[in-house]
Amino acid sequence: MAGFEDPCTKCEEVMQPYLDRILDDAERAEAEAHLVGCGYCAKRYTFEESLRQFVKQACCEDLPPELKAKLASLRTPL
Repeated sequence: MAGFEDPCTKCEEVMQPYLDRILDDAERAEAEAHLVGCGYCAKRYTFEESLRQFVKQACCEDLPPELKAKLASLRTPL
């Protein structure tokens, strides 16, 4: 990651845009090259990708009616 002493710091900065697929071709290639060569960042990428999939799946599941009622009862007025 050109111009940075610590390529892992740069990778951290572009991780979410990389996952969102909004980096330009050069940035994406740079991030991918770093992920291939850095086990720590590769593990971090795998974790972030898995977390996104988990959240996406969890958002699609309906809550049981009992849980919805309990959560509603815990709400406090604004």
